[in-house]
Amino acid sequence: MYNNYPEELIEEVRINNDILDVVSQYVKLERKGRDYFGLCPFHKEKTPSFSVVPSKQIYYCFGCGKGGNVIHFIMSIENLDFINAVKFLADRARIQLPDGDGEEEKNKARIRQEIIKINTEAARFFYGSLNGKEGEKARQYLKNRSISGHIIRKFGIGYSPEDWSMLYKHLSAAGFDEGIIAESGLVLTNKKGGFYDRFRGRIMFPIFDIRGNIIGFGGRVIDSSMPKYMNSPETKVYNKSKNLYALNMAKNSGEKQLIVVEGYMDVISLHQNGIINTVASLGTALTESQGRLLKKYAEEIIIAYDADMAGQAATLRGLDLLNDIGCNVKVLQVPEGKDPDEYIRKNGEEGFRDLLKGSVSLIEYKLKLLKKQTATTATDEIEGKIVFLNKAAELMAKVDNLVEREMYVKKFSSEYDISPEALNSEVYKRLRPKGGFKALAGRPAGPVKKSGATNENPGEAKAIYDERMLLVLLCADSSIYKTVKADICIDDFTDEYNKHIAQMLVDRLDENKAVTPAELMNLLDSRYSSEFAGIVSEVSRCEDYKKAVYEKIKSIKLHATEKRMKELQLLLGNNSDSLQKGDVEKLKSEYISLAVKLKEQKSL
Repeated sequence: MYNNYPEELIEEVRINNDILDVVSQYVKLERKGRDYFGLCPFHKEKTPSFSVVPSKQIYYCFGCGKGGNVIHFIMSIENLDFINAVKFLADRARIQLPDGDGEEEKNKARIRQEIIKINTEAARFFYGSLNGKEGEKARQYLKNRSISGHIIRKFGIGYSPEDWSMLYKHLSAAGFDEGIIAESGLVLTNKKGGFYDRFRGRIMFPIFDIRGNIIGFGGRVIDSSMPKYMNSPETKVYNKSKNLYALNMAKNSGEKQLIVVEGYMDVISLHQNGIINTVASLGTALTESQGRLLKKYAEEIIIAYDADMAGQAATLRGLDLLNDIGCNVKVLQVPEGKDPDEYIRKNGEEGFRDLLKGSVSLIEYKLKLLKKQTATTATDEIEGKIVFLNKAAELMAKVDNLVEREMYVKKFSSEYDISPEALNSEVYKRLRPKGGFKALAGRPAGPVKKSGATNENPGEAKAIYDERMLLVLLCADSSIYKTVKADICIDDFTDEYNKHIAQMLVDRLDENKAVTPAELMNLLDSRYSSEFAGIVSEVSRCEDYKKAVYEKIKSIKLHATEKRMKELQLLLGNNSDSLQKGDVEKLKSEYISLAVKLKEQKSL
C-alpha cells in the first residue's frame, strides 16, 4: 500500500493507462517492429533512442538510461512524486481514488483554496488601489514605461498602499481567517502579535499558475528607497521554482517557441508589443522543474536575459540546465547592454522579431563568450589564440552532430586564421567513445549501469545485474518458476535489494499469482525503476527464455560459490591463530568442497 492506496488500486490505475497512449501525448513515436521509438524527452539527442514496449507496458531510453512503467514516466515528465503521478493517471482514466488521509487531507485542500481566494481578493484590492488616489504615482510610473490600460487589466497589475495594515484590514473585513491570511504570506507578525502588510508602496504583479489561479505576487518599488523587487514567500500554493510568470498566457500563443526573460516588466513590455510567447523565471536561476515546464509547452526555448555580467552568468546556467534535460535552446543577445523591455520600447515588435532571427545555439553562444573573454585576459595575441582554440576544441567535442561540429570548426578556424585540419585534430583528441547497449538475444549480456556496482568489483556488479535479469525473466514467463525454484535459492543472491524483490515474487508465485514486468515496476523503489526498465526492454528481445534462465542461474551460483570461497580464504588467512583447531578443519573442509563444486559448476 502506498500512502493508503492499495496495491490493487495502483495496478488498476496503471492498467487503465496504456503506456503507448500516454507517452504519445508527449513524444512523437514511430513503430519499429514490435516497439516504438522517438526522441527522448529527458535528454537532448538527434537520433531516437527512447523506446516504448507496449507488450511489457514499459519505456526505456538507451541514451540516458531512464525507464519504468507509465507511472514512472508521468513522475519524470510532469515532475511529480509517486502518489501524485497515480492521482494524475487516475484522473485521466476517471478512476475514483479514496480521500487519502481523510479529514487531514481535506483540511489541507481547504486551506489551499482559501489562500487562492485571499490572493484573488488581494489582487482586486491592489488593482483598486492603483486606480485610487493613493495610486497616482504608480499610474504615472506605468505611463512613463508606456504600459497601456489594456495590459494593466490583462496582467492584473495593481498597487500596494504605503499604509502598514490597509490590506490586512481589508481581508479581515472580508471575513477571511487571520491564520490563513498569515499563511498566504501577504502579512507579517509584529512583536506584539499583530499583523502588518508585507507589500507597501509597490507596484504589484499577480503571479498565476498554469490554470490561471493567483498563487503569489511580485512587488516593485517606484523609486530607489527600498530593494527593487520583493516576491511572495513560499506557501502551500506558491513555489517559485516550479512556476513561470505569464506561462498561463504564453502557452496559448500558438508559437512553437517560448522566450524566457528575467523580469516582470520585460514580460509585460513584450506582451504589449505582440510578443506574447514570453515568460519570466521568477528569479535569475532557472530550475529543472521550470525547464521541464518550458519543454512541455514549446519545441524551442530562447533565453533573453540582460546583457550585464549577472545576466550572462544566469544565461549560462540556464543553457546548461535546459540542454541537459533535452531542450532545443538558443540565446537572444540584446545589443548595447539593454534589457528586452528597453529594446522593444525603442525598436518595436518588428525590430525585436528581427533580433530573434539572430538567436544563436548554446555552443555558438559559449564560443562567442569565450572569444570575448580570452581577448580581454590574454597578454598577447598568440597566447589568446592558443587559449581560445584549446577551450573551443573542448566545447566542440561535446557537439554530437558531425555536420554541426564541422560548421563550427570551419567558422572559428577562419576567424582565427588557423587551418580547419589543425582545429579538427584538437577536437578529435577530446572526443570520447560512447558506451553502447547490448541486447540479450538469448545470450548473456554485459552489465548495464546498476546500483552497488563499482569498477573495483566487476564480478559483484555482474552478479547483481544477473540477479535482476533473472527476476525480470520470472515476470516475463512465470512458467519457468518451478525450474528456478529447484535450482537456486534467495540466499544465493548477492544484493540485499534483489533478495527483497525476489521474496515478494516468490510469495506471489507460490500462490499462483503471475507478476507482469509492468507490475514489477510498481513493487520497486523509484531509484531502481530505470535500471529494471532497461532489463525489461532487453528481455523483451530475448529469443530463448529457458536458455537465458539457465545462463543466469549458472552465473549467480558461480558467483555465490566464489564469494564464499573468498570469505573462507580471509577467515583462514587473517584469523587462523584465533580459531580453534576443529573450526579451522571445518573451514578447510568447506573450502575444498566448494572448490570441487566450483569446478563442476564451470563444466556444466
